[in-house]
Amino acid sequence: MYMFADNQRISHRQMSRQMILSLIVPILLCLPGTHHVLGADGLLGILINFVIYYFVIILLIRIAPAYGELPRYIAFLYLIPLIFAGAYLLETASRLVCTYLITGVPQWLAGALILAVCSTGSHMGLEKRGRMGEVSCGLVLGSFILLYVLACFQGDSAYINSPVQGDLQWWHGLDSAYAIFCAFSFLGFLPFLLSKVSKPNSSRRPVFVGVLIIGGMLGAGLVLAQAVFGWERLVRERFPILPLMAGTDLPGDVLARFDVLWIALLIYGLLFSLGSICFYGSHILEQARFRPLRYWLLLLIYVLAVHSIERYQIEEWFGWLLTHVLAPLMVILTLYVTVWYKSRSRGGVPEK
Repeated sequence: MYMFADNQRISHRQMSRQMILSLIVPILLCLPGTHHVLGADGLLGILINFVIYYFVIILLIRIAPAYGELPRYIAFLYLIPLIFAGAYLLETASRLVCTYLITGVPQWLAGALILAVCSTGSHMGLEKRGRMGEVSCGLVLGSFILLYVLACFQGDSAYINSPVQGDLQWWHGLDSAYAIFCAFSFLGFLPFLLSKVSKPNSSRRPVFVGVLIIGGMLGAGLVLAQAVFGWERLVRERFPILPLMAGTDLPGDVLARFDVLWIALLIYGLLFSLGSICFYGSHILEQARFRPLRYWLLLLIYVLAVHSIERYQIEEWFGWLLTHVLAPLMVILTLYVTVWYKSRSRGGVPEK
């Protein structure tokens, strides 16, 4: 039976599962609790983005051939979101490790070890990552579904009867929609991956199914968190998924410290996301024929993360940076590549 793609290509299923693993934990961990991504406003924002990204995915697939021959200055601009997102994920992962798993270890040391693990093999092709996503995606999604099922038994009946409290205000809904749009803006790196996917022109369905799964998990998490905590507490929680995990356990206390397993699940998702950033960074630099610079890319990510640990925490300002700089930059780059690619096609330049 066919299971894994060969010929240095990955299948649609492997592509979709890699995308889910790269986005689901950062979105579930970091998006709720900020920018009105709560309650009915958050659910409205998810539905709006389903419509937006249906057409965005079609556009990205159509212009994917252009990403194999980008000018160097455009390729380098794509590194900016990777650097800051990588620093944010590295700082978040090292903080979780030092707080919940290995106490007493300096965060700078934990960050160095995490980055070393995530960057190992990032320049050696996509097939191994495809197999890793193939195997672990079902485990991660299944674990989150189990978390949601267990969380259903924590909620107060008053909260469960009205799980989307709060007035639905269109401006808050738009704010929520924009925050979710920014979180999904890293799908703009999808065209770099499509050259390594079997039958890339038919990738729309698996990619959009991945977006539906992530959005559905986010929506279910918003409803459950509000049903468990209530509106008054939920609006004060920065990372609602953490106390939701801390309060769940298997019936009969089968496993002691069950919350540690949830934290390990979050950290694995963050490591996979950080590994994806290392892969795309190495791939872009190799494509621009600056492969040795990947070590400087990793060093810059680490310096930004360590600097935020010692001085200004990147988690405090990354949200503003994402919504005001990084996501708009991704939109501008995508539109520029679209115009550039169409102008080259009209000029009769052969495609690679």
